[in-house]
Amino acid sequence: MAMRAGLLIAIAAAASISSSAGAGASASGGSVCEGEITRAAAKYGVPVGVLYAVGLTETGRRGSMQPYAMNIHGTAYFAPDARAAVRRFHEARRDGIKLIDLGCMQINHHYHSDRFPSLESMLDPRRNVEYAARFLKELKEREGTWTMAVARYHAGPNNDAAQKRYVCRVIANLVAVGFGAWTPNARSFCG
Repeated sequence: MAMRAGLLIAIAAAASISSSAGAGASASGGSVCEGEITRAAAKYGVPVGVLYAVGLTETGRRGSMQPYAMNIHGTAYFAPDARAAVRRFHEARRDGIKLIDLGCMQINHHYHSDRFPSLESMLDPRRNVEYAARFLKELKEREGTWTMAVARYHAGPNNDAAQKRYVCRVIANLVAVGFGAWTPNARSFCG
């Protein structure tokens, strides 16, 4: 319970700032992933700063989200295109690896592939970002706050340490791109 309270305090101000930030960095510049952020955020009612900061946390590389990024059993792989990503995915599966995160928002194939018609559709930037926005919205409805939705996006409910690290990385990205500011509570929580 103390962990949940700390998470709530840490990101509450940053998340509320992100929903109204107009002077922040644009989520429409950069890669094709960023181009999908604003549209998906509006469609599902997710604060654009929160969705963008989660995306940067998941696949940010050189200041931009990567559409064909993969996390294969804890190792990042940045494919140059969808065809190379599909090929690498099948190689990893042949090697017995089950936990593979895909695309702009690093959607886990093992847990979420049943929500997509194909592997290729999971790698499609529009579908990938839209699914992440819908998933975050569902998590927010279930958990009650954007803070806890963000915490659960990356780590399940029984992994407080991973949730804290992840929330702090998302806050850092939120602040870095101008969608929020460090609050005293967030600084204290994240150390």
